[in-house]
Amino acid sequence: MVDSWQTCPSCKSKNVITRGKRFYFLLFFGLGGVLMWIGLMIYWPLLIAGFIVIIISMFSFMMPRVNRCRDCGHKWKP
Repeated sequence: MVDSWQTCPSCKSKNVITRGKRFYFLLFFGLGGVLMWIGLMIYWPLLIAGFIVIIISMFSFMMPRVNRCRDCGHKWKP
């Protein structure tokens, strides 16, 4: 989600993206799913690692929202 009204405090750019809890949940859940799939097909220890990453994805709802500038990479809390 792009918040065009908020500018980067570092470079004053309006090219800002907000990443929240849903982004991190989907990131960890997807990574865990891929690891579990590779673990089933190729290398079984990745199955365990994928399961652990999926469990960790449930705790991603405790992470705060973060704004990130797409131009300079600066991150800050909204």
